Amino acid sequence: MGFWLSKLLPQLLYPLGLSLLLQWVALLNRRRRWAPAVSAGGLLLLTVPSLPLVSDALLRPLEQEAAALTPAAIPQADAIVVLGGGVMPAAPTGLGIEINDLGDRLICGVRLLRARTAPWLLTSGGRVSFQRDDDLPPAEAHLSKDLAVELGVPAQAVISNPRPRTTAEEANSIGGLVRANGWKQIVLVTSAFHMRRALASFQHIQGLNITPVACDFRLREAGQPTLKSVLLGLIPSAGALNQSTLVLKEHFGLLVYRLRRQA
Repeated sequence: MGFWLSKLLPQLLYPLGLSLLLQWVALLNRRRRWAPAVSAGGLLLLTVPSLPLVSDALLRPLEQEAAALTPAAIPQADAIVVLGGGVMPAAPTGLGIEINDLGDRLICGVRLLRARTAPWLLTSGGRVSFQRDDDLPPAEAHLSKDLAVELGVPAQAVISNPRPRTTAEEANSIGGLVRANGWKQIVLVTSAFHMRRALASFQHIQGLNITPVACDFRLREAGQPTLKSVLLGLIPSAGALNQSTLVLKEHFGLLVYRLRRQA
């Protein structure tokens, strides 16, 4: 129940959910004098994060911080840890396991293993489903291992961590693996926008040195703005709204860590 609520309740705080909630409040109280103001506030709350200029401005600090944390030369480590979120089960009409926008995480981990950065590749991610169907796909960690093997990684070099469903759970379970294997140095691979929260999750693991390696960068080097680029940046888009929501999710997560004194 706790995990379910942790996924449901934040949706009411993100721009889309909160905007729709305000619209319903205004609609159900449309005879009230304050209803138009609530409706306008809901529209504004949805419109502003949907602007690419705003969305990029929110994302840029997270990506810049992650880029600064990633060393130019990756030191040798005991294991490469790839956080979950980027791999999906094969579609009925597909050719095999698929990756989404976060799939760079696994590709980056495979590249580091091929570069002999560490002898082990640890894939992480549990099975998240709110259905009662017993015929559920394997945990993401197992899917990631299968895809890594398909990409040429020796199966014996991959360790799966199939239980965690959140970043905090990943850190706790990987902490146990670190102690069990006597690892002192790991390479932590995750998306650039997620790196700050990922490091905050892992900071409780005593005696472990972490080298952050960011991937999945969404923004490119900004060139000289033009009239066309500015106009496009002021046109709302679903992609910009999704990007803004990702950033807000990271900040909400960090806020929860601070309230729990984990960051």
